[in-house]
Amino acid sequence: MAWRFKASKYKNAAPVVPKPEACIRDISVGSYQTYGNNIAASAAFMAFNVDHNGSSLAVLPIDDCGRKSKTMPLLHAHTDTVTDMDFSPFHDGLLATGSQDCLVKLWHIPEKGLEESLSNAECTFSHKQRRVETVCFHPTADFLLTTTSYTTLTLWDISSEKEMLSNAEHSDVIQSLSWKKDGTLLATSCKDKQVRILDPRLPANSFTHMANSHQSIKDSRVVWLGDANRILTTGFDSGRQREVFIRDLRNFEDCEKSLVLDSSTGILIPLYDPDTGMLFLAGKGDTTVSYLEVTDREPYLIEGIRHNGDQTKGACLVPKRALAVMQGEVNRLLQLTSSSVIPIMYQVPRKSYRDFHADLFPDTTGCEAQLSAAQWLQGHNVPVPRISLDPAKRSAGESPIQQPRLGPKPFTPPKLNFSSGSGEDDIKATTEFSFEKVFSVPVAPGHEAMNGVLPNRHGNSWHTIDNENNGINQSPYCVENDFQDKGEECLDDKCKKTIDNIPSSPCKDSIGLFEEENKSGVGLHSEDVSGRDAQPNSGSLEDLPLSSPTSHRKPKTPSTAERRKFYEKRISSVANEQDLQLPADALKFDDVDDKLEDFERASVQRSSIAERRRMYENRSSSVQEAGAADKRSPTLSPTPLRRQDSFKNSKTCAVDEVANKRSPVAIQRQQSQEQTAAGKSQDKKPEPVTTPTPKRTSTVFGRVSKFRHLKGTPLHKSMHIENIRNVSRQISGECDGFHANHERVAVPLSGPGGKIAVFELSKTGKLPDGVIPTLVHGTNIMDFAWDPFNCKRLAVACDDGTIRLWLIPKEGLAEPTNEPHAVLAGHSEKIYFIKFHPLAEDVLASGSYDMTIRIWDLATHTERIVLQGHTDQMFSFAWSPCGAYCATVSKDSKLRVYKPRSKSQAVREGRGPIGSRGARVVWALEGRFIVVTGFDKVSERQIQIFKADSLSVPLNTVGLDVSPAILMPFYDEDSSTLFLTGKGDSTIYAFEVTEEAPYLCPLSHHRCNSLHQGLSFLPKSVCDVSNVEFARALRLTNNTIEPLSFTVPRIKSDLFQDDLFPPTKVTWKPTLTSTQWFQGMDKQPPRQSLKPDGMECLSGAQGVAGSGEKSSSKTSGSTAVSGSLPGSQQPYNHLGWNSDITGATKEKQEQIQRAVGSRMEVNLKLEQDGMEGVDEHEWVSVVFLNLLK
Repeated sequence: MAWRFKASKYKNAAPVVPKPEACIRDISVGSYQTYGNNIAASAAFMAFNVDHNGSSLAVLPIDDCGRKSKTMPLLHAHTDTVTDMDFSPFHDGLLATGSQDCLVKLWHIPEKGLEESLSNAECTFSHKQRRVETVCFHPTADFLLTTTSYTTLTLWDISSEKEMLSNAEHSDVIQSLSWKKDGTLLATSCKDKQVRILDPRLPANSFTHMANSHQSIKDSRVVWLGDANRILTTGFDSGRQREVFIRDLRNFEDCEKSLVLDSSTGILIPLYDPDTGMLFLAGKGDTTVSYLEVTDREPYLIEGIRHNGDQTKGACLVPKRALAVMQGEVNRLLQLTSSSVIPIMYQVPRKSYRDFHADLFPDTTGCEAQLSAAQWLQGHNVPVPRISLDPAKRSAGESPIQQPRLGPKPFTPPKLNFSSGSGEDDIKATTEFSFEKVFSVPVAPGHEAMNGVLPNRHGNSWHTIDNENNGINQSPYCVENDFQDKGEECLDDKCKKTIDNIPSSPCKDSIGLFEEENKSGVGLHSEDVSGRDAQPNSGSLEDLPLSSPTSHRKPKTPSTAERRKFYEKRISSVANEQDLQLPADALKFDDVDDKLEDFERASVQRSSIAERRRMYENRSSSVQEAGAADKRSPTLSPTPLRRQDSFKNSKTCAVDEVANKRSPVAIQRQQSQEQTAAGKSQDKKPEPVTTPTPKRTSTVFGRVSKFRHLKGTPLHKSMHIENIRNVSRQISGECDGFHANHERVAVPLSGPGGKIAVFELSKTGKLPDGVIPTLVHGTNIMDFAWDPFNCKRLAVACDDGTIRLWLIPKEGLAEPTNEPHAVLAGHSEKIYFIKFHPLAEDVLASGSYDMTIRIWDLATHTERIVLQGHTDQMFSFAWSPCGAYCATVSKDSKLRVYKPRSKSQAVREGRGPIGSRGARVVWALEGRFIVVTGFDKVSERQIQIFKADSLSVPLNTVGLDVSPAILMPFYDEDSSTLFLTGKGDSTIYAFEVTEEAPYLCPLSHHRCNSLHQGLSFLPKSVCDVSNVEFARALRLTNNTIEPLSFTVPRIKSDLFQDDLFPPTKVTWKPTLTSTQWFQGMDKQPPRQSLKPDGMECLSGAQGVAGSGEKSSSKTSGSTAVSGSLPGSQQPYNHLGWNSDITGATKEKQEQIQRAVGSRMEVNLKLEQDGMEGVDEHEWVSVVFLNLLK
């Protein structure tokens, strides 16, 4: 049959997208300007960029799924964005990363994955002052890494930490590179619009082929098409249309195939599988993943089934060794989105998948290198042996081939390994390649006490590994020998001997060790090996055999169910041993405490999500007696924090009983306190509890906030101000554009002269047509603000460097005016911002283009303090809540904190937002934290939170979206709620600021029906607390002013929610005068309760209800009614009928009942009493007959 009529086996390969439960969800991925794919995968792990900055990586098992916590362990790889990453093809746990911080780092991922955050790299290479663009391992030589930085291409031998080759002949930034499958040639695509072929081992180290490629300086990619002499590139043409080129080395200057796709802005990531010829094109920012089949004849590219889904942030292919071949999975693509990783399985449809389809799965490249980096450099070329994907031909059965190939242990630079003699022999011994130095994993538990003794794979003996350089015994490490005998000869006898001497992996003894621990009564490691006693101080244990006769074959790893049974059995044995009162030397209580704590954590982890949620929602507040903990035996570890009724099953209850037996003092103290409280309740009448009931603040699913479900509601239209015309949209970016107090609002209007309209909030409705009374300034307005202590005074900053103070008449503006009350002149340039002091009256701060901040005394209209130290434009200014400090954020990406009355220079300085488009700053949590909003390098809006006394590194960075509007923050101190919005937005974001990680907890965001031009929050005194309103704002749209109410849904809204409304600061009255403040006096503002008169507290009602259930009915002589307001005698409360009723009330009730009974005929006979039924003895006989059956 002619080739053109032959159908491809992979023509109908279809993408199969799993359910959301099978994807990795709830991750945070930002937008990164890199030439990398942002995600990489080996047969065991996947790694991808997370967080807004992208300097950290998440490393997860390749088959992981489900929701991920924000506190999951991360690989804190670099100080700047990770630009590219790659796993070694021969070691699934060896990861290389490159970053904008000019460093290349090697990481060793443990076999079980990251159990804790990792920040110490195994090896580090530097590219001087240029950022690293790409990172790629060699396809055939082990420990050979290729990196690019600007115009330099470098090859590193990571086993000796040396630079092997370097090429700097490119004329511009290298954007992509790809090795030929046999490892002989290298292809690069460059920003100079050239594609090049390079043989790094040639003496001249020059290019073998060069050609013009995509005619755009935007990103481009290159990939080698397997062993063929063809490459494929993707990029953009001069019209920014995306292109795909195929070139043959025999005619390199001309394209063999050219395909023009579309004009999207995202680069196409080419992912090619040489075994099947399948090519996947995933564009950054696209929602479509294209599948094409590459052929060696026309039409060269045959389009297959496309996948449409979420927006792509990055993509990569999973190695063939990890595929589910018995399900017809020929390829698996990992798609990285903004919040998830989606494994897309490409499946070839077949009638049955019971048998292995060999025609779909040819032998693939294995994972055992036959060359070292030094041998490859000498000119040797040995292909990697191929392996079969047939489950019948591998011992693991149908499970994916995921051999535990681990990366190297920490390398030591050669110069640090020199001995005291430091001669040529020492140098030679240090730089000599050794697999025993490279391969190393921790020894299995139970063998730690062997003092460096390791089992020898080739005999039933033990030997000690010594460091030949310094004579110090290394830690006992060993690794599995994955180099099987393939029947091929090694090129170097020395290399062959080295490979043969690789020690065996402790994984082979895992089952034997598991069974040994299972036999242990209290979970301690058994020291008896084959009936012989080990000598801990002996240099060798040659008489001891291997721990397991099955060490020569690879056993199956214990399953999760087996581990669970093992831990449960061990914990039950520990509980039994506690009752036997063993001697002190027979059982270490520290170990038992640790095991109990580990069991509690393990029991939480292995429960389902629904069970965990129910368990944690039923928990009450954490309880721990510090005094009781101090009285415990010093040999015992501290009692872990537990919540009451936290575990409901019998097994975990037994663990709690054991823990309670170890701390009887705490239980006695708790019982004594309860008895004392009960005695006091009988002696005197119960008093209403005023302290709010403690609420749980966090669970394993994140922080639980009382304001989590806040709701924003526009008030009735009768409270709107409508028909506002010519609202200015040309106001300065440093100005919020709209300010209000509880009496009036100020709105800038467009047109010449710098006009500000002032509207009275008491005069709502539609404004009449005609001229709107305004304040005319004669120059452009830069910023304006109301005096927080004088609702009539408005301060306006102008671009002529002056500040105008206006006094609004009590009845409001009746006509336009251009005569201010006072004018402050001091700045030589136009002013950025003005801010009133939060506590002291007549104190105003202003910042100008002259790089100074001036603090004015409005009582005397004089300038008192000048702050200096800024080198670029200031974006924002904020006073601290105490009024002693102030913070600024400026265009030079600096965040500064000043103490104005002590020093004119900044007392603290840190790095703020990187973008130069604007920023805002606000203090939070009594001035202990500073929140900054701004932009990053890609114009994405972000929120950063800093500790006020440490501005070096932000505690957390949250990215929101891409928008040109500056986020304006509004912080409510009582609820610790941060509201954010921008001009032209329709969404008001809400976050709760906390003192523990993640510091910024998202709340329910409010989406408005229309866009707004400004937002201004009113003082707390205007909130309607009877409707659970904790914040009120005014929203300026194109032609209206709408009041917006933020409430919290509560069931018992008729009670005062004192857990939501603590006593608030009186910010509408001055605490200090300007003279007192400038003299250095500090004074905290008074607090005022928001509780309305005659409204009962929620905590009081809850406290009385709880005490009423516990109190005895013997206290009938009490005259006060529980749960009611003091002095009231009503027999009802808000929780229902109250049983504690006075004698007079009971008598009245009886009189009412007698009166009603005399007027009404009460029939107490039931209808079913007159019906025939079954006698009692008949019931007994029926039950007896059932028992006999």
